[in-house]
Amino acid sequence: MANCVHHGGSKAERTPIGEYCAKCAEQIKQAQADVRAHVTPKECFVTYRGGQLGWEPITGTGCAHWVAHERSIRNGEKCALGYSVRVPDVILGTRKIDREKEKVQVNDLWRHRHPNGYDHCGLVVKVEEDKDGKQIISVRHCSSTYEQGVITSDFATYLKGKGDFYRM
Repeated sequence: MANCVHHGGSKAERTPIGEYCAKCAEQIKQAQADVRAHVTPKECFVTYRGGQLGWEPITGTGCAHWVAHERSIRNGEKCALGYSVRVPDVILGTRKIDREKEKVQVNDLWRHRHPNGYDHCGLVVKVEEDKDGKQIISVRHCSSTYEQGVITSDFATYLKGKGDFYRM
């Protein structure tokens, strides 16, 4: 059996995010219980802060974390399993789509920067065209509104047609 990464003299036990000592395992369990209800997946949305602080929920955004898991994005600050937890890190290295010149496609990323500085993102899961050729776009995202979790929303209505699209 291996030793805990953070407490080298302690034998490790299996947790949902790796092998850690009993002290870490208990702190991980508590931190996971404290993760906000809408965050998906919850198990890895924790981080080790060190020393007396131990394990805590991440202060990143659930929407970025969900997209990062869906698209295997591993930039910037990461969850316990190595996936991004911040919107700017999720869109890092992507290309902004000029909707005047090209159409949005399934698997494109959506990002909206609210005037108050709040960032939100999601993943395009469906694109149709109406009789006039206008795109009808559905975005799947992890919503903190009313602690909904992962939902699919119409870009034009629920998301009010706001935000930009990016392609990897």
